[in-house]
Amino acid sequence: MDSNHNFFEAMKLITALSKEQQDRFISEVKSFQRESVFEQLNIGTVVRINHKKINPMDQFRITKINRKNVKCQQVGTNVTYTVTPSLLEVIK
Repeated sequence: MDSNHNFFEAMKLITALSKEQQDRFISEVKSFQRESVFEQLNIGTVVRINHKKINPMDQFRITKINRKNVKCQQVGTNVTYTVTPSLLEVIK
């Protein structure tokens, strides 16, 4: 939640910038957030998917990591999902 707070504080500061500069800033912040999540992920890591249509108790194993998304297979089944890394929570 602290990172979200920092994000909104930064958004308040950039209101004086042009629309193009604001869009570039947001894109760079999202890229930074995506990279920080990717650092925690490896093939074989067990994760949960935080989505309203997915049971929060289900566990998934990462099978492939792409540039913008991750393929996860449900443990014990052949069900596969392709999700954005921001929806993943690493199970420790």
